Amino acid sequence: MNHSNPAQQPHVVIIGGGFGGLETAPRLRKSNVRVTLVDRHNDHLFQPLLYQVATGGLSPANIATPLSSIVRKHASKQKTAK
Repeated sequence: MNHSNPAQQPHVVIIGGGFGGLETAPRLRKSNVRVTLVDRHNDHLFQPLLYQVATGGLSPANIATPLSSIVRKHASKQKTAK
């Protein structure tokens, strides 16, 4: 299926910017679909290190990354790979 007009492409909406959503979004970008990632929070929280924040070993900024920067990084890799 080759849609030259983005408005004619199938549109996939991913609910949640957790590990699953962040793994699925770049994989779908390789397909001929529009991808929208929706999350109630702006940041992806790397929960495996949450205990280090609680014990004072890390700052909260060290385990939270803006979703927009993660998605942008994957989009730029996709453009350079073509």
